[in-house]
Amino acid sequence: MDEETIDYWDALALAAEADSVVSFRRAIHKILEAIDFGAVYFLAPVVADKRVGRVLWNVGFPKDWEKQYNAEDRDHDPLPGIALDRNVSFKWSDAPRLAKLSKGERDYLDRMADHGMGEGIAVHCTAPNARSGFVGIGLPENPEAIDEAVVRKVSVAAQLCFQRYCALVGSFGAQLPDLSQRELDVIRWIGEGKSNAVIADILGISKYSVDSYVKRIFAKLGVSDRTAAAVKAVALGLIAPGRHSKKAAHRPRWNP
Repeated sequence: MDEETIDYWDALALAAEADSVVSFRRAIHKILEAIDFGAVYFLAPVVADKRVGRVLWNVGFPKDWEKQYNAEDRDHDPLPGIALDRNVSFKWSDAPRLAKLSKGERDYLDRMADHGMGEGIAVHCTAPNARSGFVGIGLPENPEAIDEAVVRKVSVAAQLCFQRYCALVGSFGAQLPDLSQRELDVIRWIGEGKSNAVIADILGISKYSVDSYVKRIFAKLGVSDRTAAAVKAVALGLIAPGRHSKKAAHRPRWNP
């Protein structure tokens, strides 16, 4: 394979076969060349509850932007939320048309545009174990040439890269909380909206035991309420969203 003239599909193959973060980063650069974009950033996990922390991984965007994003702008970036709500890829410049933006969000997009980063493609991505994330591809060589065909092409690359990213960095760059099997059983039923008393009846244990398990779960997940615990458990792949079978409450297999 001639990496000097690598095409789109060959570049995707490099990303899919990457066995380290270093080789994956090289593959990302080849994909960006093939699709005529200059940079990409990954955010994960991305869920509706913004209390769940989002880890940033950046390839190609300025380090000053990355520093500012981590310090403050992550709270004002509207693109991940819009992508999550729509579940359809879109151009960054369409964000004001697609959602009602706060002043902070509008100011963030204006600052991006002032620094030549006003156009790109936003993609909501998913990976095994119910992992949800966001990929933003920016710095296009020709912003005016971004049409639906380009958006689809970039979306395919983003989804493949996000899945490989998850496999390489594990649970979004953080240590997976070490929940016991019983704690996984409890968080599963919390995710289905069951009270502690009902969970105790389902599991055949005392309500006081469930209370104790819930406190341990909150501590391990770094949350203070049931909703945040359920959202974070889904985001980390500890439980699956929606209806569950008895096999749903299991420890996911990570492939770091």
